[in-house]
Amino acid sequence: MKESSVRSNSIKIDWSFPKRILLTLGIITALGLYPLIVYGTPEIRAGIIVGCIISVLNVLFGYFSIEYAFDKSNKTFMKAVLGGMGIRLVVSLTAVLVLIEVFDFHIVSLVSSLLLFYFIFMLYEILFYNKKLSLRK
Repeated sequence: MKESSVRSNSIKIDWSFPKRILLTLGIITALGLYPLIVYGTPEIRAGIIVGCIISVLNVLFGYFSIEYAFDKSNKTFMKAVLGGMGIRLVVSLTAVLVLIEVFDFHIVSLVSSLLLFYFIFMLYEILFYNKKLSLRK
């Protein structure tokens, strides 16, 4: 009896979204690894990798905020998702500024990889949210 109550109080996690993120990372890595190793400098490689990491963390926090707030009231959902978006934006921008100003990362590689992965993952996040909404109705 206790086991069923634990299950009903826990957050249900749809693992298809993180798997899709990992699959996308694998494909992009497979396609870009050779040119990056042959033509990229260590500074460019570091910028691309860190930009990718920031984007992955950003989308995973967004995913978990949707999972957390999905079955909650509309007010709570909007606070979690939109507030989380604002927090993620501020944290990402702060991280980029610190990486550029303090650690002297290659600006073009860092920002371009961050934006590339951000837009791909944001598309996945929107599609995931639409899928969850269609299951709700």
